[in-house]
Amino acid sequence: MNIKVEYVFSRDVWNYLNSLYSFRWLKYGRNDIQNKLLSSLPVQFRDSLKGATNDDAAKKIISDFLSENLEGRKAKYSLIGKEMELSWVKQGHVIEKKLQKLYDNPVPFKTLKIYLSSLPICPYNYEKGWIMVFAGTKVERRLQILTHELNHFMFYYYFGYLRKELGKEKFESLKEALTIFTNPEEKGYPAQQKLRTWLAKQKGSIPTIIESRGWKKYL
Repeated sequence: MNIKVEYVFSRDVWNYLNSLYSFRWLKYGRNDIQNKLLSSLPVQFRDSLKGATNDDAAKKIISDFLSENLEGRKAKYSLIGKEMELSWVKQGHVIEKKLQKLYDNPVPFKTLKIYLSSLPICPYNYEKGWIMVFAGTKVERRLQILTHELNHFMFYYYFGYLRKELGKEKFESLKEALTIFTNPEEKGYPAQQKLRTWLAKQKGSIPTIIESRGWKKYL
């Protein structure tokens, strides 16, 4: 699998709009996540964004904020993107091998698009094959983020049929909890702590664990 990394201004604006102005993702028990994300940003920007009356107004505030030193950010993120691509060339096969072993199946994606973001939250679009990765961290952490999201993509690809049975929220909770196998360094979300603890004690591949159905009582 190959990755192509770049910074696209409009994508960064989109992430701020959907994560800061209005948090449009499942929170999984992270009730203060929006305030935590906002807390690291300038007070003037936070106040302006909170005062926005609709998406268009919020988008204008975000665009103006992110336009500051935009050329400098683009140059910096271009280097980060090249560094990440090179790191994937060197280490990607190890990550793929781990995922293949966990899922008892190959990684079916030929190329993924990686969009760098200045915001430390990483949404994705499975159908369109792209993932956002926080640029403001070390290359090792960026690869961990990518591994986390690739685990999600593998789950969607091989177990997407469970969505109909479980409903969106439980399906997504199972997906998030399964990152215990690829990202044990992460604490995980509050809503999945019992499930992650149970999963950590299980043996065998992810298909074997899912087929056991023991996880259902923790959702």
